Amino acid sequence: MQITEIITDETLREIREHGTPEFPFEYYLDDIDEIGQGYVEWHWHNEIEWAWVESGKVICRIGNEKIILEAGEGIFINSRVIHRFETPGGALMPNILHAPELLAARESAIYQKYVSPVITYGKEYVILEKEKNSGILSLLDEIYKDAGKEMLRKELIIQNKISRLWDELFEEVPDIVQRESRNKNLLLQSRLREMMQFIENHYKERISLERLAAEANISKSEALRCFKRGIGTTPVKYLIDYRLERAKELLCKTNDTVIRVAADVGIDNTSYFVRIFKKMYGMTPGAFREEEGLKKAGEK
Repeated sequence: MQITEIITDETLREIREHGTPEFPFEYYLDDIDEIGQGYVEWHWHNEIEWAWVESGKVICRIGNEKIILEAGEGIFINSRVIHRFETPGGALMPNILHAPELLAARESAIYQKYVSPVITYGKEYVILEKEKNSGILSLLDEIYKDAGKEMLRKELIIQNKISRLWDELFEEVPDIVQRESRNKNLLLQSRLREMMQFIENHYKERISLERLAAEANISKSEALRCFKRGIGTTPVKYLIDYRLERAKELLCKTNDTVIRVAADVGIDNTSYFVRIFKKMYGMTPGAFREEEGLKKAGEK
């Protein structure tokens, strides 16, 4: 299956259902250029995610970490961790998502001993290296291929291999559970999600730091800390970047003038808009629109 768009709710939680309530598992092949012109926007989900790079290069952002994944490398992303994917030049990224409950029922000893501690206190992510984590990467490839086949006992086979995958995670990452740091990060990410979603709902308006902090019921200094520690930037920079990403979409999808596009994303000064757009993307809005038009013409 291929995702073409990430849709989130007011907390940035991805709305898409991964699998079914009876079998909460799904597999995807993400062409990151196709999803969002080179990026998959900030989002989170209750499901555990395993992703690896088939071709190209992927930059995964978690908190203020910038994780570069080359072809053959992968990443484990824990439940409820906000993350973003980018690619500098195109990338194909297979990934699988599954609910923690696919491993075992919540009331079971297996869930209480081996699943709950990881999703509650575990590391936010684990980089899967070619050599060091070859066992996990090999199993992921098997699961992905099995998911695309028609075969008897398919669900049973996939569940069995995901259990093996979990066992490999404990074997290869013995310090996967980190109680104190994860608790603090969950609170920070909860506040951050509220503020990021507020920006995404109100980016056309004037947004002060005071207004943003009030949305999460925290001080201005705490709001700054949440953004810096959570995604490695400031609220102002995130707002500007978000406005520019929306401007890119409008330039591609509409025939509106540059003045109109700037106003539609909350920037009144057109000269300023052109300047920051060029600084971000290396070309003016007009040149970007022309380049995208040529790309589309070449695809026909």
